[in-house]
Amino acid sequence: MTNKVKIIDNILSEQMLHFCYSSLIGMPIWQLDMKSHVSCDFNIVGNTLFDKHLGIGDKSKGQLLTTMIYIMIKEKAKFLSDDLHRIHIGAKGALQDDMIHTDSNKEANTVLFYLNPIWKKEWGGETIVDGKKIEYKPNRAVIYDARLPHGGKAPKGPHLRTYINYVVSK
Repeated sequence: MTNKVKIIDNILSEQMLHFCYSSLIGMPIWQLDMKSHVSCDFNIVGNTLFDKHLGIGDKSKGQLLTTMIYIMIKEKAKFLSDDLHRIHIGAKGALQDDMIHTDSNKEANTVLFYLNPIWKKEWGGETIVDGKKIEYKPNRAVIYDARLPHGGKAPKGPHLRTYINYVVSK
């Protein structure tokens, strides 16, 4: 594993992970039409729940729940900042590999949280960060410099690969 990436497993209790997953999946926050408020050269499946610079954020239940998850991640990664720039929630289906991209051109951290409570290794869905493969594993946070090239791989199993992507100040 590259030293440019920090991985923290078991962020939430199993019961809390199931609650967060079912709550977020059931909320009317999903936009799976390949449109996004995220400023990049391509479209990302999902929805931006908060973006400090674009003025997006209405303190919806989805935004509050994803912020609570970030607070739980921060409890295990004390070096993370309180200064959230963006919260994006997304899902990938078969054949929906990301283009390799960066989340920021400024000094910031990306925190990627794998939301699915059930996942089998053979379903794939890994994330590639700076050329290194990171296994998609339920309840995992992956932290790396937001300027590093990365992208998520499509799942090969019966479920969507769901995640929360946070961009925060260093």
